[in-house]
Amino acid sequence: METEVSFRASQEASREMVAALGPSYRPLRFGSLPARAGFRGQIGAQSAIPHALTTNAVMREGDVLVTGAAAEVGGYLSELERTMILGEPSAEQRRLFELMLEVQSLAIDAIRPGARCSEVDAEVLGFFREHDLMAMWRHHTGHGIGYGMHEAPFLDVGDDTVIEPGMVLTVEPGLYVPGFAGFRHSDTVLVTETGSELLTTYPRDLDSLVIEP
Repeated sequence: METEVSFRASQEASREMVAALGPSYRPLRFGSLPARAGFRGQIGAQSAIPHALTTNAVMREGDVLVTGAAAEVGGYLSELERTMILGEPSAEQRRLFELMLEVQSLAIDAIRPGARCSEVDAEVLGFFREHDLMAMWRHHTGHGIGYGMHEAPFLDVGDDTVIEPGMVLTVEPGLYVPGFAGFRHSDTVLVTETGSELLTTYPRDLDSLVIEP
């Protein structure tokens, strides 16, 4: 069940994080584990709802799972989301997963100093239009992250903020098919002097994200 897996994953991630950081680690947020991992209700057909509510769903073979994880160090947050599939993916699941991965890669490559946040989102929207995917579009490409989970600037056509070195952004364009599944990765990206650097290094390819039932 969703709640059990999320609880166990959060405990395991927190133990590993504290062991890695050692006695210097000091939590700066009241009442939260150092690291959290779970599903936020995005299991099976519910994965097509970008911000679903937990239902303690029972996972079944063939389900698409959109996982979410976050950690806090020094008060700063990170965000990691991965689309996983329980069992052998269908042809349509593979197709949509690969499209999602392609458009996320496009967005990451578009992040560079001097570009505008709106330009990154515009490139993503262009991809959706080019591939006839607008019916699957639900939200902007990403957002700033720091002391808050969602901060300005936003990778949105309405935000003309100029991207600068040192900014930390999430990149998370998704594809959503009601009644079927949703497909979204989210990575935390640091803007560098020449482009961007992925701070989340968990595998992104489909073969690494298929879970044997």
